[in-house]
Amino acid sequence: MSKTAAELVEYGVKIANAGLVAGAGGNISAREDGLIWLKPSGLAMDDMTPDDLCGIKLDDGKQISGPHRPTSEVNMHLFTYRERPDIRAIFHTHSPWASGIISSGAEIKPMFAEFVCDLGRTANLPYITPTTDRLAEAVAQQMKTCDTLFMENHGILAIGCTMKQAYYRCVVVEDAAKSMLAALIAGKPRFLTNEEVEELKNLDAAKHRITMMEGVRD
Repeated sequence: MSKTAAELVEYGVKIANAGLVAGAGGNISAREDGLIWLKPSGLAMDDMTPDDLCGIKLDDGKQISGPHRPTSEVNMHLFTYRERPDIRAIFHTHSPWASGIISSGAEIKPMFAEFVCDLGRTANLPYITPTTDRLAEAVAQQMKTCDTLFMENHGILAIGCTMKQAYYRCVVVEDAAKSMLAALIAGKPRFLTNEEVEELKNLDAAKHRITMMEGVRD
């Protein structure tokens, strides 16, 4: 059994338990060398086993493993991996609170440090018909310079160097959406200013440099 496939199934359960998908919605994948493991079509995130996953060759998109058809958004994953050789995971959720805000015309903006430090670079994508190559191409283009994508009338797409990073990005977005709505109900949200956002980015970059230097010393 592939360790990557088994880990992907575990994160599918986490996503379902966090309420970020309903039914068979959403799709997730993980890269293992020249292969990507992908959620099959028609199965819920918490109703998969490693044997259910689809093994798709990254170079030509041919399925070489799994008894089911891959998610209809397979090209969205393939095109994005080809543009971002540095990433290992792509998680697409239909997060209800975040998706609702994104699709209302409002914008999810940073209120807390986690939004800035955990989500990486964010962007918004206007609605494009799901499952189409037009969507796959647009997403791949955005993800060249983006780590967490807000997709109008569609949901969230987060990438990560690890599955944990992609998952954390999904839950942080949903938490930010809930906090924003709570602030709107209670009063007027105070969003972080551009200067405050840049200060957090600089702090995060400094911590990353320290971590890298500690690794060199070790």
